[in-house]
Amino acid sequence: MTDKDMLSLIKSFPSFFIEGFSIDKDLIDLKGIENIVYAGMGGSAIAGDILKEMLYPISKYPFEVVRNYELPDYVSGKTFLIISSFSGNTEETLKCFEDGLKRKSKILALSSGGDVEKIAKKNHIKHIKLKLDCPPRAALGMTLGVLLKKMTLLVKEKNFSDQIEESLLKLSDYYFDDLNAKKVAKILKGKIVNVYTDSAFSSVAKRFANQLHENSKHFSHFNFLPEMDHNEIVGLEKPDFIKTKIFIIFLLIKQMDEKNRKRTLITERILKDFGFETMIFEFEDDNRVFNILDSIMTLDLLSYYLAVENRVDPMKIERIDILKKRIKE
Repeated sequence: MTDKDMLSLIKSFPSFFIEGFSIDKDLIDLKGIENIVYAGMGGSAIAGDILKEMLYPISKYPFEVVRNYELPDYVSGKTFLIISSFSGNTEETLKCFEDGLKRKSKILALSSGGDVEKIAKKNHIKHIKLKLDCPPRAALGMTLGVLLKKMTLLVKEKNFSDQIEESLLKLSDYYFDDLNAKKVAKILKGKIVNVYTDSAFSSVAKRFANQLHENSKHFSHFNFLPEMDHNEIVGLEKPDFIKTKIFIIFLLIKQMDEKNRKRTLITERILKDFGFETMIFEFEDDNRVFNILDSIMTLDLLSYYLAVENRVDPMKIERIDILKKRIKE
């Protein structure tokens, strides 16, 4: 594959999401569940973070994302356990799958095949196959589509369903602003990128930072407000050279807490006055779900053009491949 393939994958996010939403309409018996746990790693895990934040204002169920080999002690037969491994062979996630089976959790498994599919079939667990040939991080649109369909059946909130339906319409005619992405990528070249946003949307900042890591081979850091205003804002003082090496991006999303919006603008001004280069991205649609999707697609595109500026292949993840090989030795 070439770097052009990543660009086409990024621009396929809308169609992947729409397809994922229509893949499987079967009901899952979730009567009596008390919590939701999502087990995954890397590009497969970020969907859990995003889903958690989409559900946060409306869901009565505690929701935890597990990026490890072990499930929390409270996981039981009253847990809705989502197992997500795009390859189907992620060792941490497989261990969680086995653990969830022992605890008789109500399980939904997602993968493109692999051991996840085999274990699901063997144990008569609901499995949804993601029929894509791409890196896990590029399958986010389809994964979110699948999961949001299931969540509309679990969280019977009309406004939430309406937001998703409206998002589907907007995604069918989505415009990618390549010109602006190219412009910003040129500015970011050679800088460490710090990304900050409201804690209610921290998954968007996390996704962007990780896309810069994997696609752009470019170091990035993320944090969220108001927490960063209680510690990190002070740390951005020394060493002196960081003012010339770090570029700071703030993400403003319409549905963020008004106090955090005010904090963001004040924090941005303080850091700019201190000598940092800063930029604000605003996502101001009335639809909260669409704003999250829009921000992901906008920033994914930026990560691609920064890869172009860095003259790297956004498809390759050589150090991860080396790491996996050595772990198996």
